[in-house]
Amino acid sequence: MGVLVAAGFELLIGVAIGLVIFIIGLFLNRIMIFDSLALGVVGGAVAHGVLHLHPGFAVLIGIGIFVVLMLIQLTRPGFWIIGILLSIVWGFIFSLFAFSMSGKSMVWTIGIWVAGTIVVLLLHLRSRENV
Repeated sequence: MGVLVAAGFELLIGVAIGLVIFIIGLFLNRIMIFDSLALGVVGGAVAHGVLHLHPGFAVLIGIGIFVVLMLIQLTRPGFWIIGILLSIVWGFIFSLFAFSMSGKSMVWTIGIWVAGTIVVLLLHLRSRENV
């Protein structure tokens, strides 16, 4: 029985590691899809949690957000607008980690914000070539 439990835990750990690697790979290689998917999930969660909509409608709203963002990013001006805005947002998220880990040093915070924004913008450009 213990072997069966150990095999189950091993399977769960393997699935979790595979999911993490998949998400990281999606972020690094197809960030346009990752951004649209993440904002769709957030939009659906907000529709259900804050607006108290039925879960079915929340899922439809999330899918709608995903589709609209993908279609917008496939146009040239839409790609640049969404890409730049989300690159700044991702850079800001990275800078929050730098702020908390550097003892609230603004030099590190701003440096990571700028560097993170540039790196994520380059990831968006790479993703655009792959889509």
